[in-house]
Amino acid sequence: MKYLRNIKPFEAIAMTDMVSHTGNTIASKALIDNDNTEIRFFSFASGESIDKEYYEMETLFVMIEGRAKILYNENDEVIINKGDIVAMEADIDYGVEALTDVKLFNILVKA
Repeated sequence: MKYLRNIKPFEAIAMTDMVSHTGNTIASKALIDNDNTEIRFFSFASGESIDKEYYEMETLFVMIEGRAKILYNENDEVIINKGDIVAMEADIDYGVEALTDVKLFNILVKA
């Protein structure tokens, strides 16, 4: 495949099986990662987090399993649960904190 990686064409796979963690770690798997687009699956153990950092791309989080807190700007936050989707504007700092074991994917886009 020209753009997508880490996934087989014409083969169905459950989103919950795309990535899994072992122990107290964060696992990720990128399907696409270039200057304009990123699609990445994450699996977080409860209590694990990604510190806030600057993102110049617009971001969409899709929660597959669990509950997480998205921290953004100075002191803002939003809780997302299984089945929730939340969008982040471009050019802000944000991070993720797993409140339970979590599986999610995010899509980052830049025009």
